[in-house]
Amino acid sequence: MPQKSELVRARIAPASKTRFEAVAAEHGLSSSEFLRQMIETVSGDADVPEPRPTKARREGKVTVRLGQETRRALEAEARGQGVPVSTWAARLLTARMRSAPQPVTAERNPIQWGFRQLRGMATNLNQIATVMNRGVFIGDVYAPAKGELQALRRDVQALRADLARYAGGRFEFQTGEGTRDE
Repeated sequence: MPQKSELVRARIAPASKTRFEAVAAEHGLSSSEFLRQMIETVSGDADVPEPRPTKARREGKVTVRLGQETRRALEAEARGQGVPVSTWAARLLTARMRSAPQPVTAERNPIQWGFRQLRGMATNLNQIATVMNRGVFIGDVYAPAKGELQALRRDVQALRADLARYAGGRFEFQTGEGTRDE
């Protein structure tokens, strides 16, 4: 008999379970063996699709030898980022190959949070403008002026540009483009 390595579970009514066990016993089999035979009978000739590749983040390995100075510099940068040397080296190489910043988790989460907050601010400004265009604020104690909304929009755009520049600076730092003395 082939090695049993996968578990199949199903929730059924107590009465169905009792009937299933009775039928298995009539055939002189345990419930488990009877279920295995049923599965094999039903799925025996079915086409099995190719297994999906694993969702491993790193599917290949590259080994490089570095001089002591370079290795120490890489280790110092990795320590500064709070990640292992291998993770930092992978980020640097990926950033270079993709021509895009590859921030480590400690940086990525705040950057993504910042962009989400800016997106939310822009959405709120659009909602305020829509309400203004409908004339809902008429007679209220405070009705924002068109100029105030435009100034807020410019501020949000400036913040978005600053955050994008910060992420771009991370790319220059990772690829070393901002530190060349040429």
